[in-house]
Amino acid sequence: MQQVTLPVPPHVIARVIQVAADPDSTVGELADIIKMDAVLSAQILKSVNSPYYSLRRKLSSVERAISFMGIRAVRNLVLCLGVQGLAPDKSDYPIQLFWESSLRRAVAAKCLARKLKLPDEEEIFTLGLCQDMGVLLLVRQSPVENVSAFTDVARESAKIRIETERQWGKCHDEISAALFESWKFPPEVVAPVRWHHEPENAPEEHIKRTQVASSAEAIADLLEVEDKQNALKTAASCIKALGLDTESLGEIMDEVSESVTEAAQMLEIKVGPQPSYQEIAQQASQGLLALNMSYQSLTKELQDSLDEQQRMAARLKELNQDLEKRALTDDLTGLPNRRAFDEGLTREIERAKRLNAPLSLMMLDVDFFKKFNDTHGHQVGDLVLKGVGKTIQENARSCDLPARYGGEEFAIILPHTNLEGALIAAERVRAAVETLCIETDKARLKVTISIGVATTKDPNESRANIMLLRRADDALYEAKEAGRNCVKGS
Repeated sequence: MQQVTLPVPPHVIARVIQVAADPDSTVGELADIIKMDAVLSAQILKSVNSPYYSLRRKLSSVERAISFMGIRAVRNLVLCLGVQGLAPDKSDYPIQLFWESSLRRAVAAKCLARKLKLPDEEEIFTLGLCQDMGVLLLVRQSPVENVSAFTDVARESAKIRIETERQWGKCHDEISAALFESWKFPPEVVAPVRWHHEPENAPEEHIKRTQVASSAEAIADLLEVEDKQNALKTAASCIKALGLDTESLGEIMDEVSESVTEAAQMLEIKVGPQPSYQEIAQQASQGLLALNMSYQSLTKELQDSLDEQQRMAARLKELNQDLEKRALTDDLTGLPNRRAFDEGLTREIERAKRLNAPLSLMMLDVDFFKKFNDTHGHQVGDLVLKGVGKTIQENARSCDLPARYGGEEFAIILPHTNLEGALIAAERVRAAVETLCIETDKARLKVTISIGVATTKDPNESRANIMLLRRADDALYEAKEAGRNCVKGS
């Protein structure tokens, strides 16, 4: 392949990138540059006033918009606008798929950074957004007859895509790194972009970010490729390499699916419906069963046996039901898990909208849970969580949805319940847990919980689920501040 020519960004975009990379830069400096370009200024204001940010009052000042969004978020938006000029003019290359995959990588990288408590999530979002930009240059500068090779593997895994590029002697990771190095991006972005297909070869100080970039690519692939079985295995392996529990993959996937749509609105990138982790897991299970059935169909006995076919169909249904149950159930307490809670809250808010009915939420936290683990060990800590989970289940109404929210936190969704009724129900649950006694070989342990309660003020408000969670969490904080083992409402 001929030498790839690296493009130079337009003057204003280049200045934005340069200023945003300077840790000492100010909002005023960045605003002065952006205001030089009327189109760019309008785009910044349009984005900050979009549903993504859910502002109560619209902003009309570029300075205030940048202050609200943050310098790095503004850079991401400007960068996305700038590199759209790199898009190849080859009509058969799926450019929309490229942008959707890039956005998935960016959102996945930011989600992983948050879970790993890495600094500067917006910088890592930029990393995920940028790491495959070299593909655009490869396609743009390739002969027309070679473009089909990139188009044919656009929906394949990262491994297959990079192997195709190596046939032409130049790979997108090297080109992307050279591009952003020439645009004066910091080493914290350039190095992971260069090594995200070989994280083991990255410089030591950039290994963690490079692993995040590699894992983000695996998560994006899982949302896109047809071979869900191998993609799921690769993504789980990457998550494990980062030191995260592989069971958290589902939570990460669902967060990515939801956030991609929101971020796409802000960056004005067209994306299609994003599948949930449950849908992906079911596809992987069905694909595996289909392979087994295909193999067995080679035998004449299976082809001729209606009873065997019916048994396999029943087994398939059973496995799918079991998979669905596992995907929505917390293994330790048997309660619905965080994914089931998120889906239930969205469902109940929509129902509250239709019926114009109240909806309440309890957030519950086991008091001084860390002491149980530190003093008596994690096995006793698990007994405490099981006991609390069982007590919550026994004291919830049949229409309520109790769930393990995460760690020592639980939640209960209360449909058709106003704040007064929710406070009564919360006090009933608190009192029941207070009577709980955990028997161990050495002691009988008492358990208490703190509860925060909130009710929807308006189920039709923007991001009603997030606002309800926030108010319930604030009320839980008040309960803890008030001495714990009590109920507070919002």
